[in-house]
Amino acid sequence: MVLMNKDIGLLFEYARSKFTATDNKIADYFLARQPVKTIEELAVDIGVSTASITRFCRKIGLNNLKELLFLYQEQLDSKNPPARRGHESLHQDYFDLLQQLDTCLDETVIEQITKAIARHQIIHVFGTGFSALAGGDFKFRFGRLGKFVEVVQDTNSMMMYQDILTTENLVIVLSLNGLNADMAKVVKNLTSRGIETYLITANGKSKLAQHATATLLTASLHGEERTGMITAQLPILMAIDHLYSHYVSTNRDTIRNWVSTEAPFGE
Repeated sequence: MVLMNKDIGLLFEYARSKFTATDNKIADYFLARQPVKTIEELAVDIGVSTASITRFCRKIGLNNLKELLFLYQEQLDSKNPPARRGHESLHQDYFDLLQQLDTCLDETVIEQITKAIARHQIIHVFGTGFSALAGGDFKFRFGRLGKFVEVVQDTNSMMMYQDILTTENLVIVLSLNGLNADMAKVVKNLTSRGIETYLITANGKSKLAQHATATLLTASLHGEERTGMITAQLPILMAIDHLYSHYVSTNRDTIRNWVSTEAPFGE
């Protein structure tokens, strides 16, 4: 993860709901702008174990204390207190997302999904919350290319749809964190019946990924979705951009033919 311009104040805030009393003690130490110390010294001063400090670092999205101290020292050296972000910091977050995307997007999976889209006329997109909003973008784009796209936005409806879908249908599941247990059951049911079901997520260890036909990994926001600085559907929208671009570039003749047949009806 690129650490430049990461604000520890905001890292603490997005993870605050997961904090224990020990975590809060550690956070308070850094928010009070205390001196930089080794992990052993910090443990003694704060009154916690070194293992608690390591767990705290991971809980806020960092790998270890070294990364936290790097960010902390930058902010100690700065005239600005923690939790102040300018547009440069936001630009850096965008850059981080693009870097992640470069490393996690699998071209073979993009090829596999776009071929499935080409084979199927009816596509069901499953997603809740922000993912459902991204599903609306998928529907708009591929609907313009002649596909019938239905966005299913709640798990109860997904459970109902799973019994009426057939191998004639294609299912695309959008879930950034990949933690919805009910969706995982639906995906398992669909693929067990031979229905192609593809997942777009930032969580490669998701139970949904264990059952999907294939999984397209996208960037993770590392908590920016909790602070609201970056719209939470952006990583999924970026993955959809790649699918759409690849589909258009590899199906130009089919798209051109469909547009020509539809033109008279638009006049």
